[in-house]
This record gives sequence, C-alpha cells and structure tokens, in this order.
Amino acid sequence: MATKRRNLFLYLTIACFLGLVTVFIVDGYLGIYDTVYITAGEYEEKIEPDHWVRQEQFWSPGVNQDEKIFFRYEIDNRQFSDYTADIEVSVWRSQSKISDLVSQRMLISAFEKMQLEWEVDTTELLPGDTPPEQGYDFSVIINRGEIERRIIVNVNPVAYPVKPVPAR
Repeated sequence: MATKRRNLFLYLTIACFLGLVTVFIVDGYLGIYDTVYITAGEYEEKIEPDHWVRQEQFWSPGVNQDEKIFFRYEIDNRQFSDYTADIEVSVWRSQSKISDLVSQRMLISAFEKMQLEWEVDTTELLPGDTPPEQGYDFSVIINRGEIERRIIVNVNPVAYPVKPVPAR
C-alpha cells in the first residue's frame, strides 16, 4: 500500500511539473510579435519584440544626412486564430506629420508571418531652414491597431572635407 501511495505522489509531482513547464512555454511563445529592421548604409539594426515590452517607448538610430534608410516591419502571428490589423506608417517632425509611408490592412493566418518594407530618403526630409552642416531629427511612427511604435531617427550633418590652408 505504501508503494502505491509513493507512486501516486510521484505521478502527481511529475504531472504538476509538466503542467508548469507547459504554461511557461505557451505563455512565452503564443501572441503577436513585431520586429523592426532598420538598414542605413551597410549596417542593419534589429529592434526585437521584447524592446517594446520593457516599456521603452522609442528606438533612436543615427544615420548620415545623405543616406536612404530602409525599414522592414515583420509581424509574427503565434496564435491559433487569424490576426487582422490596420497598419499605418508615417514620418513626423516637431509634432507635425510630414508624410504617410504605408497604410494598409493586414490579415495574417495562424502561425504565419508577414512583412512590410519601405524606405525614407533623409535628403528629402531636410528642413528648409536647416543648413546641411547641422543635424536634425524626425520620427517614424508605426501604428498597428492600438499599438504605436516610435522610431526617432537622428540625422548626422554632412561632413564636408576641410580645405587645407595654404602655407606662407
């Protein structure tokens, strides 16, 4: 009788352990995850989904003034149902919208991924009253339903070559 009771406790302990492991796996895997890839020059930055979970409201890369910035936005649907969302991407500076880049409705099947790509030319965003030797900032705002991702881009000034001073 004592061995049956010991076996019963062993089976209950194993079942509870497997239940806890299952809860952690399901809780850590299931959901909607978004990743942003930013390529400027020859360097690519990846903004992982956990960056936004840590309550950090924005990401701030630096680029040169004469570069194009390429963005890739990947949404990973790790749910058992389809996911539908309206995606809107726009460029802002000083609380005013400069342009809309993307506006579309996405339908992502269960356990599928979808990507959007766009580019921003920093030379087109140079404010009219800013000399080229001065840097500036602008924001790329991604709205997915009620979720907002803000990427503040720091644009470095154009580096002009220094003219040598003639010797006397």
